[in-house]
Amino acid sequence: MAGISSNYWKFSQNLVGLCAFDLVAQHGNFTRAAEVLGISQSAISQRIRSLELELGVVLFRREHRGVTLTNDGLRLLNVVRPSMKQLSNSVTSLLDRKSKPRVRLSADFAFSTFWLLPRLPQLRSDLGEEIEIQILASQVPPDPDDDDCDVTIHVNSLSRMLEGDVLLLEEKVAAVCSPGFLKKNGAISSSTELLDTQLLSLSKPPSAEWQTWQGWFDSLGIVGERSQNYVSFNNYDMVTQSAVAGHGVALGWLGLVDDLLQNGLLVRATTDVVTSAAGYVMSRDYASPSRGPALVFDWIANQVNAAASS
Repeated sequence: MAGISSNYWKFSQNLVGLCAFDLVAQHGNFTRAAEVLGISQSAISQRIRSLELELGVVLFRREHRGVTLTNDGLRLLNVVRPSMKQLSNSVTSLLDRKSKPRVRLSADFAFSTFWLLPRLPQLRSDLGEEIEIQILASQVPPDPDDDDCDVTIHVNSLSRMLEGDVLLLEEKVAAVCSPGFLKKNGAISSSTELLDTQLLSLSKPPSAEWQTWQGWFDSLGIVGERSQNYVSFNNYDMVTQSAVAGHGVALGWLGLVDDLLQNGLLVRATTDVVTSAAGYVMSRDYASPSRGPALVFDWIANQVNAAASS
């Protein structure tokens, strides 16, 4: 450990000199590099000289119209240049985030596609262009120890909601299909008949909390063997597209597929609706010093409240 600490100390003492070295190598003379750093030509020349003394090598050949790299200088540059570029990009990105708040929002594919994306233009208009919004769509919530997400919206058990969490949509699920599917296959008089109907399913990772067809049937007390296999997808947008195309009956989360129902692209296959002890729960990092997450969090919560009261 002592050796590592010593190496870091030596590196920190020469970091400014290495930055000056990289700039001089880029511009081929001390004068232009000094202008970039906002210091005098003699000051940057001294920094390079100090670095050469510390390393025990000559890095530049001083010529009449500038400088050129020695072999030792070229070898050092091959190591320093990529590192300096990466450091510069990282620091610039952090500084940009400070001046222009960035909000990373994790939501599942269904909520992102059917609720968030249609409202994104209004969100940006209301909060202004100074907030950069990044949507990270995923079928499963991020790890609780992941500090890279500012706001999360995923289906979660209501019993596991934490202080400050907001329930956006209670999980209410109905069987939906296209009008064309019913016209071709006939009306479905009861949910029990769905056991003999082509069903479209969303693949469920072990950690996911959302409703499945089996859970939907169990909640209604429907038992029996199915006569057809499920057609499964790993993305809810594909499930709904397949349902709209008339390929089968899907589970429709009310609050997400409302526009498809209102536009007549989908209809309720039966009258049954299953309500579970789960829902779309929104959480945020209250320890974040940035104002962006709080603004986005409150905007979404207000949109849901306004829709519920209208």
